[in-house]
Formats: sequence, C-alpha cells, structure tokens
Amino acid sequence: MQSTTGTEFPTASLLAGATVAILIHSLLRAYNRVKPYPVDKSLPGPERHPFLGILKFFLDHSGQVLEVILEMTEKHQCTWGGPMPNLGALSGAYFLISDEKNIEYILGSNFENYEKGDLFRTAFRELMGNGIFVADGSTWYRHRKIASRMFSTNLLRESSKVTLEKVQELSAVLNDTSTSTSGKEEVDIQDLFFRMTFDITSIVSFGVEYGSLQHETQHVFAQAFDEMQVLMVQRLSDPFFELKRYFNLTEREKRVRQLKVVLDENAKEIIQGRRRTAKDGKLGPDILSRCLDDAATHNDPISDEELRDVITNTMAAGRDTTAVALSWTIFELCKHPEVVEKMLEEANDVCGRADDDSGQDYSYDTIGKLQYIDAVVMEVLRLHPSVPKEAKYAVREDILPDGTFIPRGAMVAFPPYVMGRSRHVWGSDAHEFKPARFFNQKEPTAFKFTAFNAGKRMCLGKPMALNTLKLTLAYLVQRFEFQDNKGHNGTVEPYCLISKMKGGFHIQVTARK
Repeated sequence: MQSTTGTEFPTASLLAGATVAILIHSLLRAYNRVKPYPVDKSLPGPERHPFLGILKFFLDHSGQVLEVILEMTEKHQCTWGGPMPNLGALSGAYFLISDEKNIEYILGSNFENYEKGDLFRTAFRELMGNGIFVADGSTWYRHRKIASRMFSTNLLRESSKVTLEKVQELSAVLNDTSTSTSGKEEVDIQDLFFRMTFDITSIVSFGVEYGSLQHETQHVFAQAFDEMQVLMVQRLSDPFFELKRYFNLTEREKRVRQLKVVLDENAKEIIQGRRRTAKDGKLGPDILSRCLDDAATHNDPISDEELRDVITNTMAAGRDTTAVALSWTIFELCKHPEVVEKMLEEANDVCGRADDDSGQDYSYDTIGKLQYIDAVVMEVLRLHPSVPKEAKYAVREDILPDGTFIPRGAMVAFPPYVMGRSRHVWGSDAHEFKPARFFNQKEPTAFKFTAFNAGKRMCLGKPMALNTLKLTLAYLVQRFEFQDNKGHNGTVEPYCLISKMKGGFHIQVTARK
C-alpha cells in the first residue's frame, strides 16, 4: 500500500500542477489578447481603471453615450480618449477627434490606414453582405467605382419625378386623415416618411413599385430590414456573437437566419426581374439596371450576390437616412413656426402657390433654387445627422496632425452628432436651431459638416437626398400645418445605425387654409 500510495501521490501532484500551469498560461494569453493598449497618460479623457481603462465611463452612461461624448469633447476641445479592453468592438483603445484637420487626415490624406474593420463587416454580414457601407480595400473601390457611374443628372431628374408622385400620394393620405377627423387625429409621420422613401428608393434604385403608402403597415421587406438592423447593432456589444452565430445558440441568431431568408428572397425577385429586362434590352433608368448595363459595357460581370448587396446597401442609404431627416425636420418645424413661414414664402415664390395647380413647378432644376429650404435641411442634418455615429480602426500605428499617437488596431471616432453640436466647432450657439448659418453662406467643408461623410467615402447620393428632402418639404409646408401636441423629447431608438425617433413621431396634421 505504501509503495502504491507513494507512486500515485507524485503523479496526482504533477497532474494538478500541470493543470494549474496550463490554466494560468491560458489566462495570461487571454489577458494579453484583451488587455488595453498603452495610451499616452497625458492624453485627456475619463478616469482610467485597471484593465477596464476608460470603459467604465461608457458603461456608467450607456443610455446617453453620444451626450456624454459631446460633454467630454466640449470640456477638452481637443482629441481625447484612453485605453480599453481589446475585446469585440472595443479594440484596445478609443480616441475621439473633432478637429477638422484630424478628420481630413483620417478620411482624406491617410484614408488607406483607417478602415471600417473586420468586426463591423462580420457583424453586419447577413444584412449588408460585402457592400459599400461595410467594405474596405479593393472590394470597396469596386463598389464605389460602380456606384459613381450611376448618379447622373438624368437619374436625379427621374428621381425628382418619382419623389413628386410619392409626395402627392403622401399628401392624399394626410388629407384623408385631416378632413375625416377635423384634424384631431394624430398620425405617425415618421412611419409615413419611411413608407414613402421605401417606395421612392425601390422605384429609383430597383425599378419596383411597392405602393407602401396604400397599405396599413410597412412592406415585409422593409419590416425585415428594420428588425435585422437592430439585431446587427446588438451584435457589436456582444464579443461572443460569432460563436453564437456559428452554433445558432440564441434567439437573436435564430431570428437573424429567418430574416436573412426574407431579405434574400425579396432581393432575388428584384434581381431576376432586372436581369430579364436587361436580356430583353429594356433596361430602365433605375440604378440596378444601370449596374447591369455598366457591367455589360465594361465586360465586368456582376454576380447576383453583389447585386443583392447593392440592394440592401442602397436601401439603407436611400430609405432610412432620408426618412429620419424628414422626421427631424418636422420635429424642428413644430417648434419654430417662424421658420415655416419663411419656407412657405420661398416655396410659393419659387414653385408657385399650392392653390394654382397650373403654375406649380417641382422639377429638379426648380427645387435647386430653394436656398432657404436648403439651409433648413442643412441645419437639421447638423443637429440631427441621419447617421449619428462614425468610427474607423487604424490598420497601422499612426500619429495624427495634432501629435496624438494612435496604436495599431485602435478605434478613432468622429460622431457627426458630436461634431454638429460642438461649440468649439460651430460657436456658442451650436445647440440652437438657426438655418441662417447656412443661408447665403459658403457651405462648410465636409470635414466640418460630416453629415454626408467626407473624403473618399463622401456620400454619392447627397444631391439626390437633398433634392428629395427639399421637394418633400416645399410641397408639404404649402399644404399642411404640423403640431406636436405630446412634445417628443428628441430621443432616438437605441439599436439603430440611424437616428430613428424613438416611439415614432405622432403629430397632428391639418390642411393649411
């Protein structure tokens, strides 16, 4: 017995010791992978904590991240940040920039060194595929090159015609509500704007008419798109989402698979329709048809998978951003009747009075003359950018123009929401709604006014978006008055890429006398 015990005891000890050693080694390796990057201690920012770095600051204010980032930016008026765990979207370190020269460097002169990153692309794979919104490198250049050929003046004119038709449909819906209830019933104007821009985008981009404004709810394609977007954003705060996706572990990942089928089936139907018309030589003016024509002209075949990505990325750009911009404009107009009066006066002068149908003109060239309404739109987008958050990841270590050292892989953020409301960028009245700052003024550079992004990623659809916004607003203010009786508090839906108004925007609409 003694010899047996003597033999087994060292063996057990060795096994236990080896197990502990392996465990310690694994923990050390894990720590080395996720530990924060070394960040200059002189860099301004929130209090730093062991291992967590400045993450605690964001966790403590998780419900109002953009607001506290704005406060910190106003406090320091320079680049600030600090270390964070290198886990998921956190990526070891965080830097907030708001200086115009730094932003020009990130989005312009040193564009190649700052990417959307694999994590963002992986998280949004089922929704955006490898489209222009999430792509980097050669894939992004290919999509950008294709898209840049699409936005011709002819397309803008066609878009203007489609927009007018859809605004007239929206006007009929609002008229029915107003006349049938003496203007007392409230409507969710944001929901109506989403339906309208879904229809406009579908016609202009894909040559498909869905007639969403004639139905009680959003089209199933739009509903799936919205729900999928929420689930994708939730993934960004889940460092284990790839594992959950691979094994289909959670209700979220199971739902993603279901929604992807809906999106793919609808996209497939659109693509097949466009390919049939291309084969018959009957290509329309829509963007998808132009893609097919361009591919044939340049002998550069484009796959169904790529076209599917074009559809989902265009939907996000064309429908979502325009719908929320219109919603926030009405939000501001409800609080500023003096602005509405100026818009009404300009619309009457430029487009003709609403009570004179024969003299009305909402053509693309005419809408371009609406300078005050253009200023209103720009001011709304400054305070309520459709895409409120923007960030890139450093491919290689770098030094910003202001001397800040950026470690390889670190996140560099420049949220348009923060840029648009920063007093050290726009002056002491930055939080006030003042269209005059854009009226008859030279437009600020895209590196200061970042609502349409800037540099090589500058939004190609900016002219189309501005035309849609101005035409819609001119038409509606001539015919309706809007009143926010409940007083929306200005909050946004938490899990959205865009600044969608939380709970919708329920207002009273009455026909203008």
